Amino acid sequence: MVFDGVSLFLWQLGEVFKTQDQASDLERFSNAVSSLKIAGVYVKVADGAVPFNLTRRTQAQWEDSGLRALLEQISRCGLAKIGWHYLYGREPEKEAERALERINRLGLQGYILDVEQEYKTAGSKAAELFMKRLRAGSSIPLALCSYRFPSLHREFPWQTFASWLDADKGDCHMPQVYWVGDRRENGPGLQYQRCHTELTAVKTLPLVPIGGLYSQSVNGQPWQPSRVQIQNFVQTARLLKCPGLSWWSWDSVTKADGPAEMTGTKVGWWQEIQQAAGLWKGELAEEKITLETRVKQLETQAKLHGWTIEQMGG
Repeated sequence: MVFDGVSLFLWQLGEVFKTQDQASDLERFSNAVSSLKIAGVYVKVADGAVPFNLTRRTQAQWEDSGLRALLEQISRCGLAKIGWHYLYGREPEKEAERALERINRLGLQGYILDVEQEYKTAGSKAAELFMKRLRAGSSIPLALCSYRFPSLHREFPWQTFASWLDADKGDCHMPQVYWVGDRRENGPGLQYQRCHTELTAVKTLPLVPIGGLYSQSVNGQPWQPSRVQIQNFVQTARLLKCPGLSWWSWDSVTKADGPAEMTGTKVGWWQEIQQAAGLWKGELAEEKITLETRVKQLETQAKLHGWTIEQMGG
């Protein structure tokens, strides 16, 4: 599957092109990809019905030159060219046309649909119009990138989107498992276990969860994921046999952390991404977890949340 392995989302092109020397910026980008050992960098290519991450050519003209250069560099790194698109549902057919234009013009090999609160209002009709037009023009592998707990977002048209997704075509769920404010060491794993159960109930597809590597103020107190939490999230994804996982985002990770040539406060995220990527590539030995240990883990999680083992899919 094109979404296999450990990847990072990239929001702003400016987090790669930091100088006036594009060639040097691209070389630094490639060095970072190599250092991280990641399998993908997912670049934002559209927002609603308009293209995204364009480069200003003149006062009135914008073009794809920087975006295309980055995607070609990603390809030279041996990675698939994958884009993501934030959708609103106000003009679903126009958004689908833009998606098809981005897929074809940029030569994309996978496409991520970032669909959130706006589609609670747009509803199933908009979702059907969008997916019907998109699938009429492309069979590219798709990832539905949305909420982690469908039970808390019942207005969202889960079944409409899911009805157009097919595991045999390389499609997957890509939930946003951002455990912001959860300071428990095992919080990320508990949240992803529930997410896995709920999304599988919507439709059985491969799950490639997204973890949050960024800082945020919560109730006036600073919060950021700890290394123990990151390890717990990775371990849970491995236990549940996820084909990969992703992180939000390149932008925040390279600002807060990185190898020696990238200055900033060291928080250990860079090393944890490397470790996770090594696990999915089979380069690192994995801790063996016995069936007895796994049952005890599930029982502990069930007690905390009032679930049964059967509800957790264990």
